[in-house]
Amino acid sequence: MPDTLALWHTEHANFARLLNLLDDQLALFHDAGAPDYELMQEIMFYMTHYSDVLHHPKEDLVFAKIREREDSVARVVDELAAQHAHLKSSGAHLVNHLDEIINGTISSRAEIEANARDYVDTLRRHMRFEETEILPLAEKLLTAGDWSAIHAAIGRVEDPLFGRHPERRYASLQQQIARHAPPPPR
Repeated sequence: MPDTLALWHTEHANFARLLNLLDDQLALFHDAGAPDYELMQEIMFYMTHYSDVLHHPKEDLVFAKIREREDSVARVVDELAAQHAHLKSSGAHLVNHLDEIINGTISSRAEIEANARDYVDTLRRHMRFEETEILPLAEKLLTAGDWSAIHAAIGRVEDPLFGRHPERRYASLQQQIARHAPPPPR
């Protein structure tokens, strides 16, 4: 279903914008500067509450359907699903570290930077592979019935940050995005 694939592309572009903001903060972090921990926390809160809870599970259903239709991609699809699990764990770990810092706990900068860099790099590679390899396969192999079953299993949930009615909790993050991570050209 083209609308689903278009939404998938849009979500990946939005996630990339957030990763750009994280990269900016990691550069400050690496250079012993003063990163905006609240901004980093908001980004990761969104990623762990939208991407990990809604976006990746829908992708996992798509992966399963692709695997049913094309045995030759089973190993790749399994690896992508494992990456989702890794991203979820890594993201939750990073959120915990950022919460601790914001609440005054002394934490290892090197450990937090390594965790954040792993998250950013893994997600960038993951999305790039999905865009170039998996989305074209999904478009080719999945039927209208497959897409209907996927939608019935997950449903459509408004994106709480980039949707038409963003949640108030993301107001500060929206301002940062507008200033530093404009949408990609169309």
